[in-house]
Amino acid sequence: MLPPEECERREWLLSLRTGGYSSSTICGINSRTYHGYLVVPLNQPHKRYVMLSKFEDFLITDEGEFPLSTNHYEGTYYPDGYRYLKEFKWGRNYVRWVYEVNNVRLEKTLIAHEFENAITVEYKATDGRVKICPLITYRSHHLVTPKSIFFDVYFQGQKARVVKDDIPFLNFLFENGINAEMTGYWYYNFFYILDYERGSNHKEDLFNPFCVTSKDNTLIVHVYYDKSGYEKLKENPYDVLKLLASASTDFLAKGKEGWAIIAGYHWFDEWGRDTFISMEGILLLNGLYKLAEDITARYLSYSERGMLPNHITPEGEPIYMGVDVSLWAINAVYKIYTFSGDKEFIRRIYPQLQEIVEWYSKGNGIVYIKDNLLFHKGAPRTWMDASYNGRIVTPREGAAVEINALWYNALMVMNFFSKLLGDKQDSYVEMAEKVRNAFNEKFVASWGLYDYIDQYMISDKSIRPNQLFALSLPFNVLPPEMGKVMLATIENELLRPYGLSTLSMRDPRYKPIYRGDRASRDEAYHNGPIWPWLIGAYIDAKLKVESDLIKAKMLIDIFRPLLDVIKENNGYIPELFEDIPPYLAGGCIAQAWSVAEVYRGFNKVIGI
Repeated sequence: MLPPEECERREWLLSLRTGGYSSSTICGINSRTYHGYLVVPLNQPHKRYVMLSKFEDFLITDEGEFPLSTNHYEGTYYPDGYRYLKEFKWGRNYVRWVYEVNNVRLEKTLIAHEFENAITVEYKATDGRVKICPLITYRSHHLVTPKSIFFDVYFQGQKARVVKDDIPFLNFLFENGINAEMTGYWYYNFFYILDYERGSNHKEDLFNPFCVTSKDNTLIVHVYYDKSGYEKLKENPYDVLKLLASASTDFLAKGKEGWAIIAGYHWFDEWGRDTFISMEGILLLNGLYKLAEDITARYLSYSERGMLPNHITPEGEPIYMGVDVSLWAINAVYKIYTFSGDKEFIRRIYPQLQEIVEWYSKGNGIVYIKDNLLFHKGAPRTWMDASYNGRIVTPREGAAVEINALWYNALMVMNFFSKLLGDKQDSYVEMAEKVRNAFNEKFVASWGLYDYIDQYMISDKSIRPNQLFALSLPFNVLPPEMGKVMLATIENELLRPYGLSTLSMRDPRYKPIYRGDRASRDEAYHNGPIWPWLIGAYIDAKLKVESDLIKAKMLIDIFRPLLDVIKENNGYIPELFEDIPPYLAGGCIAQAWSVAEVYRGFNKVIGI
């Protein structure tokens, strides 16, 4: 038995692969607004709404009615169902609780339905009956239940339907005999500790429309938004590589406009940068070449003056901010071809790739060429994009080191594709050569690479991991000899357990702790915390300069601290870790590019 104070920090998550999910903690205390048994995307895979928060559930025996659930109300935990919890298991598509009340054993299993906004919950007791009281809401998973919200409930036989504003949104289908009681109760002042600590919404009320009691020791209920089938239990693979492969596909979502990659659970939606960085680990290593092509083609259809969206809003609208998204897309297309060999796909999208490069080379009002380097106006436009209350924490306006590494890589990819398709021109390689010369003249320092050069050609000497991409990308703009110098600096200053720190601890802006309200977190976000996704680029770079096979194989040690995280969290890896022991996890509990890049890097080292 875990105390509730510890339990409410131990989270689980099951992806529905619709953009929706089911998530809570191991003893059932919801500790975030994002927690809920059924969270549904209204504009699939976007605009996720909590509909079924949880069940208040009970075991009824001759000795009385015993609670199975626990809630955190301000100042107290009630009821005390956590005292009866003996086991918890997190499977591939299910979670299971085992309770023991006196001499009665009860198993409760929640199963997530793949590609359906639906769950099934099964109760099986050795004796007695089961009672459940659903707690429902209808709100964005970012918010809390508004005060002026009303629901209607309709029962028909073994089925119940919950309606808001004459629109049904939640259905319950009971398989076995039940006795139903209409309640209409409000439960007040649920307290979400993890949101409270983040300075976010953390109190809400939930509605209980009815309670249902089984007629025997078994109760099975299907809860769904629009449709529900039947789902078999799936177990996790024991092999770490297979576990990562399985977890990676949980970020896939089937939307109205086609397939998408969700950037992170719980709160991130679809992000272009994350999509293309994650594509190899989530799709290509799993043999899902057609999905990779479809997602890429959809993003290319959004192209606006050469820029691809770095964010898709809950309403499905593209937002253009990142200057690197189009360049990551070109890199991803190159990876698609190396895996699939699909020349016809390259032929089909080649004009769109040409258009991107044309806009970037002539300037589009945001990006422009100066002294053969790619500059950008405005901030934040790189992956280091934290901002709050109008403050840009890491602006990096000008020529950013990874943007120019990506630009050189994109030009070389285009040169490769032009030769592949018989497009006889040398303009791409000629431009690339100018970029390479300017890059090595302007960015190279004695210790590594400057992080960016501002519009006045002043170099920023921050030691950050962004310089890795000058060596790690398929076409590296940095010579291997200088790459060794750069890697030595990164290994001395930034390499950590779980990934790479985002700023040297010798820098006065260094903030290793990622906690508190939004301002506190955003000030630290890219100024110290460890990001696991950077391991992939580090492995790529290291293998380009490491000629000793034994030392190359020993890179497996980089991943050892993450193995326990992977095993304990169903293959999921969080967004970041604090850069101070005990290296507490922070941000999203399951981040697409963390899983994808660790999987890709681990797979690459295993294959040596």
